[in-house]
Amino acid sequence: MDILGYFSSNVPLFSVSAVIILLAVRNIRIRKQESILFLMFTSIVIVLSLFVAFEQYNTRYGNIVAATIFTSLGYITRLILLYIFVILANLSEIRNKKFYLFLGIPLIVNFIVYMFPLFFNVEGLAKLVFYYVPKADGSLEFVRGTFLNFTSHFISILYLIVLMYLSALRFKGKHRKDGLVLVLCVGIIIITVATEMIAERNDLLNIVCEICLLINYIFIMTINTSKDPLTSLYDRRTYYEDISRYKDHVNGVVSIDMNGLKYLNDHKGHESGDKGLVAIANILQSVSNPSSMCVYRLSGDEFLILMFDGTHELLSKTVALIKERMAKSPYSAAMGMYYFTKEDNITLQEALKKAEELMYQDKTAYYKESGHDRRIAQK
Repeated sequence: MDILGYFSSNVPLFSVSAVIILLAVRNIRIRKQESILFLMFTSIVIVLSLFVAFEQYNTRYGNIVAATIFTSLGYITRLILLYIFVILANLSEIRNKKFYLFLGIPLIVNFIVYMFPLFFNVEGLAKLVFYYVPKADGSLEFVRGTFLNFTSHFISILYLIVLMYLSALRFKGKHRKDGLVLVLCVGIIIITVATEMIAERNDLLNIVCEICLLINYIFIMTINTSKDPLTSLYDRRTYYEDISRYKDHVNGVVSIDMNGLKYLNDHKGHESGDKGLVAIANILQSVSNPSSMCVYRLSGDEFLILMFDGTHELLSKTVALIKERMAKSPYSAAMGMYYFTKEDNITLQEALKKAEELMYQDKTAYYKESGHDRRIAQK
């Protein structure tokens, strides 16, 4: 293989890969799982580029066995790339492990199919998917066998459909823009896969996937700056942006304040307090309607839910669900709910104040019933 030619033709790939590696290594202590997956993806992209280079080299110089091996490895590796991309694109979402195990089945099917060409001495299997024939100039000609040759492409389309579906789930609520970059990346990959099928090429997907990964990585980092690092809820800055941008659409407010955070921190350690905050945040996030509500962590133990153009019934049901889930957990929180309409002639700031007042009434009642000394137990 022409080493110099390989490196010169893959300069864009190595440049993008270097940026991704630097970013992943820089963030590996903070986001270990995410960074490891990005490093894994980049490594596989580079390995795929090597497979393509070896395939082209052996095709040019007539080595049928080596060309077949590297072509099969290329088809197998491409699907692994897209599978990891599906995982990376949904790291911020809660998915059942069975979902990813189920998505792994096509990888196994793809692996089995592209092992067939390696049975060189079995006529029926060797030519079932693809094979090479010598040409007069000593090089090799790639020949498609049956429709099974398109297995990798069909499964690629399947993964891309899954990606499009998962992206569509993000288009809810006021932060629907979070899914735009992923949709753009999926669209670019679809065009690339189609181009490779039509032009009978196999050297485009690696660099395109790497570029899309870098775009997605930078976007994830951007989105994460608008979220609280402990709970992954929207932070105070995003809250201010939202009430400025959508204040005319807010018609429901729920003020939430964790009970006993200071007690947990003082008697069981700050790690215990953090676990309580995360548990409450998960409850709030899990029961809030993503189409019409946003959940924020404003400060230490202070949370807020804003409802946009929702109904009183929806807001009441959400608060009831929060209380129900909270009762089943070892933690508690005081809550104040306030619903209003345009006819009420009340400003958002007034609604926020009323919700906060109701929350403090609930907190006072909690400490009165529990018999705890608020000076010790409250925030």
